[in-house]
Amino acid sequence: MNQQKRARSAVAILLALSLGAAACGNSSDDAESDFASTTAQARDDGAETTEAMEDTSEFVIEGGEDEAMEQESGEDSGLFERDDSAESIPASPAVDGGLFDEPEEPEIDETEDNFFRDYGIRDFVSTDRDPLSTFALDVDTGSYSIARTWLNNGDMPPRESVRVEEYVNSFDYDYRAPRDGLTVVADAGPSPFNTDNVILRLGVSAEEVRNSQRPDASLTFLIDTSGSMDRADRMTVVKESLKTLVNELDGGDTVAIVTFANGSRIVLEPTSVRDDEVIFAAIDSLPTEGGTNLEAGLELAYGLADDTFNRDGINRVILASDGVANVGISDPDGLARMIRDDADRGIQLVTLGVGMGNTSDAVMETLADRGDGFYAYANTVEEAEKIFTDDLVSILLTVAIDGKIQVEFDPDTVARYRLIGYENRAVLDDDFRNDEVDAGELGSGHQATALYELELQPGVQGSDVLGKTMMRWQDPETDEVIEGSLTVDASMISDRWSQTSDDFRLAVVVATFAEVMRESPFAADIELSQIAIEAEALQSRSGDIAELAELIRIAEQLR
Repeated sequence: MNQQKRARSAVAILLALSLGAAACGNSSDDAESDFASTTAQARDDGAETTEAMEDTSEFVIEGGEDEAMEQESGEDSGLFERDDSAESIPASPAVDGGLFDEPEEPEIDETEDNFFRDYGIRDFVSTDRDPLSTFALDVDTGSYSIARTWLNNGDMPPRESVRVEEYVNSFDYDYRAPRDGLTVVADAGPSPFNTDNVILRLGVSAEEVRNSQRPDASLTFLIDTSGSMDRADRMTVVKESLKTLVNELDGGDTVAIVTFANGSRIVLEPTSVRDDEVIFAAIDSLPTEGGTNLEAGLELAYGLADDTFNRDGINRVILASDGVANVGISDPDGLARMIRDDADRGIQLVTLGVGMGNTSDAVMETLADRGDGFYAYANTVEEAEKIFTDDLVSILLTVAIDGKIQVEFDPDTVARYRLIGYENRAVLDDDFRNDEVDAGELGSGHQATALYELELQPGVQGSDVLGKTMMRWQDPETDEVIEGSLTVDASMISDRWSQTSDDFRLAVVVATFAEVMRESPFAADIELSQIAIEAEALQSRSGDIAELAELIRIAEQLR
């Protein structure tokens, strides 16, 4: 912990020297002038600036279709610009490749009766020492939804609840979906954490399948009916959201219901959605009482799903719970081991976390990851209904199994790098092509975004190669393992914030918000008011971004 405090202190001083006292402005000319004042003198003294160039990188895959990132021009709304003339300032005094305050085993933190896992914070890695960065793709969104709930209730979310990638992946970006499988695109621009550095964005998108084109689904609802679920923000949310899901299903789909409290039982055998009144009656009849034997519920639900396995269709267990297991096996890893073999056989898990107060985020997220599925969180009926309407096909149909990325940075152009987030999705570099290692799953239309902060070597030119991105996954229909690559070069770096696309700015703004919320030492000198201005400049794009801006302002008042 002393190392973390020293790191934060040092970074705060360094960032203060680097960024000065300039405040973030809006998109006006005056804001641009104020913002640029910290680097104007260096430019006047003859410093060279890198010209912004359009991204021409292509993702190459045998038999696939090349995709390029669409670039948008936008007004400068006031986030930090990059000063190419400044001396390089180390972003962190910590050991390369380490995690700040990382426990030997991820700890479950009990905060306000909520249970979160502390995965630490990634540090910079020297490219000379380790040029490879490897991680599993992740499309979970639970962490951001939890923050939204806490903030709207007038409380700051626990630091340990923040997973940067889940904040970033809660928003839609204008990535073009491939005709099949996955594709990745890239762009880069100034870093808000250190004006010397750049942010590299990698955007992964999955093929889109219409609901009418997907196979029939065999769904087993696993519903927590323990006493802790007897609240409007829990059982009411579960019942109404499952009804919404049933209404979205097709005639060839079936639904079964298993409940668990002190024990477990089958409430509804597999039933065609054509008999929706029978399904709705079973949902309405669910009681709430007793303890939480999640172990028994998983055993019964997966057993039923196995008995009714649809070899030519979709097989899902959908767990709705606050995740607080207190009977039988209760730790996340022990519960996750129970379902790993079932996931390998094609029965995948979707977890819907509900409620505040004693919700176990660690259990719900770990189960989804090990169950080859997805984790979402909802505190209201509206939030849950949105998950099961807008994202229905994404939840039901997996188009890529064990998706992972490996980036090989060139030491001649990249001095150091850090992956922002994905701390709990690390994969050993040597396991990138080990197809026995569990990685991430993507559903139809899913997107996953990853951000790297890069410290470049002096004198990097637009044609210089920064590195190579490789992506590997398995096609669930053919079991074929597919690999593609993307060369990343300096031509994609936009020198000014105003020259980056709206998409890029949104991803960086959201990540910066998450970094501040988890008290990252790299964001020690960034104010929430600065981030809010950036979000407000983008809020006309969608209601979700407008809500983001409001949440940042709430956090600013609470902090």
